[in-house]
Amino acid sequence: MNYLVLHVRPYDFEGNDKKRHQGATVTYLDLSATAPGPEMGSSPLKLSVDAELAKRFTVAPALYQLSFGQRRGKDGKPSLYINGAKLEAAVNLTDGTVGGN
Repeated sequence: MNYLVLHVRPYDFEGNDKKRHQGATVTYLDLSATAPGPEMGSSPLKLSVDAELAKRFTVAPALYQLSFGQRRGKDGKPSLYINGAKLEAAVNLTDGTVGGN
């Protein structure tokens, strides 16, 4: 499924645990989701990806084919994560074009 990736923010820091943390925070829209009740539009979603997967995000804003997985989070609650990304087309938000220059 295609998602509109709006922003990719790389990070690289040493945490309180003295370990180096590298990756990126990906802000995206699920274009197939509908707003509940009286809301309109799409709310942006954010997930972090590791440094290796962050390399696949080469353009933003753009349409990407994203795949997701889930793992055990705090207190056994499922936690969603991005496990694959493929660029489909760049998007120009200024003039509304998809693909091309």
